[in-house]
Amino acid sequence: MTKLTENQEAAMTALIKSCLHNMCGKTLEDLQEDPYTWVDVSDLVKSGWEQERAEGTFGSLINKGLIYGDEMNRGQILFSLTQDWDELRKYHA
Repeated sequence: MTKLTENQEAAMTALIKSCLHNMCGKTLEDLQEDPYTWVDVSDLVKSGWEQERAEGTFGSLINKGLIYGDEMNRGQILFSLTQDWDELRKYHA
């Protein structure tokens, strides 16, 4: 995996926290049991990113393979965290 910027690392931590909050989990292992590790730009906005920066950061994480388009929902693509748990462990605070 390519080295991430500080901003990208912080975003991954925020997205993992958001997933855990949404499913009432506490550890990364809780996410491994949950097939719905969906994330969205709005998760970064809620964590303090401005909209444009959140969009750019989210897009950069897609390009790095840490987020991927998971399925369609009412014409929109839902995005999910990678299932590379060793990689995600690096960003779980």
